[in-house]
Amino acid sequence: MKSCQAPILALFVLAAAVSTAAADNVIVVAAQEAEATVAPRSVRARSVNLPPLTFKLRAAIRCEGDPVSVTLSVADTFVTRGRDELDGQRATEASLTVPAQQLVLASSRLFCTDDADESADALFAAGFATAHASLRCEDESGISALYASAPLNVKLSCDRLPDDSETDQDPSTGTR
Repeated sequence: MKSCQAPILALFVLAAAVSTAAADNVIVVAAQEAEATVAPRSVRARSVNLPPLTFKLRAAIRCEGDPVSVTLSVADTFVTRGRDELDGQRATEASLTVPAQQLVLASSRLFCTDDADESADALFAAGFATAHASLRCEDESGISALYASAPLNVKLSCDRLPDDSETDQDPSTGTR
């Protein structure tokens, strides 16, 4: 099992353990860490230009009555699962690809600059964005709505080109 899946599993075990006396309707959302590779930028640039990021989300649900819909969203990107998709389900999953224009810029003077000696090749941004989930349930008393959110983590890697010393080597001998 991948390490980023363990917190998601623990979250769903916790959600399943919530007693029905404590809450009739429940939604819990969790997300896997997103990863992206970016190109080096000028040392003078303070912000990192991001590509679209894909977030894998999972929502555990329980309704007293019937689930009407679940909406999962990050920024302005969302997906809604309707009654037919939720019938008999205790969870739903979605993979949301969020365009770069909907995300804040990562700001770090020490990550992925064209001065390789002075900058890092990896950056972990905890709580970079937020996943939101909503659950609508219907029973004899009407429709109710519940909401949940979870912080999203992003791991950025720098895609550096090989040094000139590596590209000038003779491929057959590995020497210059």
